[in-house]
Amino acid sequence: MSESRRNRRKNERKKHQPKSNITKKDKIIAFVVIVLIFVIAAIAAVYYSLHKSGLTLF
Repeated sequence: MSESRRNRRKNERKKHQPKSNITKKDKIIAFVVIVLIFVIAAIAAVYYSLHKSGLTLF
């Protein structure tokens, strides 16, 4: 394969890269935050239902 063709193919591959490169660390942080929000919402729902029924936790 000629060098110019190789360079042209390499440039085409570079063009098709995603616009935002999300690192693995960012994905892990996002997953942890989503899980934390879900857990906090679940705890708040349980606390609210117990509070409405007349029981007090704290």
